[in-house]
Amino acid sequence: MSSTADDLPVPDFEIDHRNEYAQYLLSDPQEISHYLKQLANRGKLLSAHLDGGKLFFLTALVAVDDDRGVILFDTAQAEALNRAAVMAKQVTLTANLDRIKIQFRLPGLREQSHEGRRVLAAATPGALLRLQRREYFRLTPPVARPLVCQIHLEQTDGSLQTLHCGVSDISCGGISLTVPMINREDCSRDALFHDSRLEIPDEGVLLVNLRVRKTVEYSADDRQHYLRVGCEFIGLPSSRLAMIQRYIARVERERTARTSGLAD
Repeated sequence: MSSTADDLPVPDFEIDHRNEYAQYLLSDPQEISHYLKQLANRGKLLSAHLDGGKLFFLTALVAVDDDRGVILFDTAQAEALNRAAVMAKQVTLTANLDRIKIQFRLPGLREQSHEGRRVLAAATPGALLRLQRREYFRLTPPVARPLVCQIHLEQTDGSLQTLHCGVSDISCGGISLTVPMINREDCSRDALFHDSRLEIPDEGVLLVNLRVRKTVEYSADDRQHYLRVGCEFIGLPSSRLAMIQRYIARVERERTARTSGLAD
């Protein structure tokens, strides 16, 4: 999966805001190597954004060579992307590891051979962002009973498009939505979704106002590319907040009971 559309918005990378995210930036070579090797050993997919970020492709870490200070990646499926990767002045890599964002930047890539296969290579990054900030406890909804949120997107003709989004996590501060890449432009930072319908099992339907705080591209198990849109609740009344708190507490109790063998 890749994108070359000129009209796509330029991604906003947290690694470009070092003052804001300084506490999450790693510079110790051993720590950086540790997380890179986890990405490689677990076969995690990374999004490789070239230069400004509009052009990207999916890849995976093949090897991390500490002795030589080199990391190796799979090549892109399209040859045009491989040529662009070698010519790029910088490449920004993003991934998720245990639901924590990993982000690092390379000055460029080069082609070489590794164990009889063609790969892309680069010097090990000198810094790696491991963004694990959590203002509230975040709950991943049960797969068997997913959360769904309907958001309304205003179209150019003034009409509204209703989008049914899966909720990847929820807290008392907001939710993360799974949105198709085709709706990327509708989910820019600070975009507002008024009167969104959040369906909570055994609690009911909540009308909530959402503000987009961040977006992250990721690849699901089906290798399709999606946008994870982190939203905060705006002006949430205490009665609706209590419903969310009850839901989170109930799911956590059920999970704890199953783990301890006390569930029916």
